[in-house]
Amino acid sequence: MKKPDTLVVIHLTATAIHTVIGQVYSASDIRIIGIGSVKSYDFYQGTIRHRERLKSAIKQSMQEAEDMSNCRINSVWLSFATPDLQSLNSVGEVAIHHDTIQAKDVVTALTQVKQQHVRDDMYLMHYTQQGIALDDDDQMINDAIGMQAKRMTVLYHLMMMPVRGRQNLQQLLQECDVKIDQMLFDAVSSAEYCLLADEKYHGVCLIDIGYASTSVCVYREHKLVYTHCFAEGGHDATLDISMLLDVTIAEAELIKKNQANVDRHGIDASAFFTVKRTQFDDEKAINMQQLHNIVHARYAKLLGDIKRSLDDAGLSDFLQQGYVLTGGGSDMRGLLPLAKQMFANKVHKANTNSAISPYAPFSDSDEKLRDLVTLIEQRKFQTAFGTLLYSQSEDFLHSEKASPDALKQPALQRHMQQMGNFLRRFF
Repeated sequence: MKKPDTLVVIHLTATAIHTVIGQVYSASDIRIIGIGSVKSYDFYQGTIRHRERLKSAIKQSMQEAEDMSNCRINSVWLSFATPDLQSLNSVGEVAIHHDTIQAKDVVTALTQVKQQHVRDDMYLMHYTQQGIALDDDDQMINDAIGMQAKRMTVLYHLMMMPVRGRQNLQQLLQECDVKIDQMLFDAVSSAEYCLLADEKYHGVCLIDIGYASTSVCVYREHKLVYTHCFAEGGHDATLDISMLLDVTIAEAELIKKNQANVDRHGIDASAFFTVKRTQFDDEKAINMQQLHNIVHARYAKLLGDIKRSLDDAGLSDFLQQGYVLTGGGSDMRGLLPLAKQMFANKVHKANTNSAISPYAPFSDSDEKLRDLVTLIEQRKFQTAFGTLLYSQSEDFLHSEKASPDALKQPALQRHMQQMGNFLRRFF
């Protein structure tokens, strides 16, 4: 068995900072050796709300993972959502002036696309290579290096964010004594964990409903073709309940979790329940129909916004595998039948991924293994797990080849990395 790569992921959410350390043996064998999780409300919709508190939460989360794994964290993959995300599909076309296509030709195609679309105030946080066409051939291929052609056309999906936001995150992590290896839009990470290969091929839309935002991505023929982040999440339903029923946010959250249902067939419209209001020290009777109307309106708006966005992009008719829901906001009662109705397509909750397993190779491994098993079963870490999986994906390996940084490496180092990437694909 080959020596594994040890990778660290930090997933920034609106409610917590999650750190995951994994030993990566292959795309189908990733062993989790450390997990840290700290509640934090200081990263909201891609913006740092309170810098020092967020830095403290990141450090604490990393420390928990380090203590569990006996590893020192030096660099991380960073996954997060931001409504400031700007994404698009583009094409780079390069004339080939030598016998065969070289790595620098692919880099030229990417550079061309970046010059066309990435403004000075935007940072290309993440991109995927969708395919390559040679000359007039309609057949798309994934790797053209070493092949003969007069012209090469490379298709890309670009995900960009404001430079200032990226710089703020980079500086914050530097002050936590770690560097950022990669930045990923969290829907792509979630998709790597949640979606099946067959779904990605035949067309599927992943909807990750978080606390403060909802991340969406679409795959077709195994290619990422669409990404978007909506500035709306499960917490907006809580705020609606709080305002319209005149209860505190904490009380509204309990009502949402214990009573709310967005499916009108799932409620007794004539029923009432009582809530004790702490701010007034009294009780209030709430009609189930009234509560349903509040949460239904919020979730119907969110799903409607997603549908309109996909319709505008011309993607709705290509989703043979329908829609997959994940994220804490997807726990809302009645969401599946509501989504099926609105999308007029099949909808299901996210799959789990068998490639992820716990591993505790130390003297007190039994106790640590039990802790890891418990943690791995919690859905809140799935995006971080997906980031580890993405590090082994064809999408990342192809994008890595197209990176301008690849040409700056010494020849021996580049050769060794290419060999390692090759081996990871097959073993």
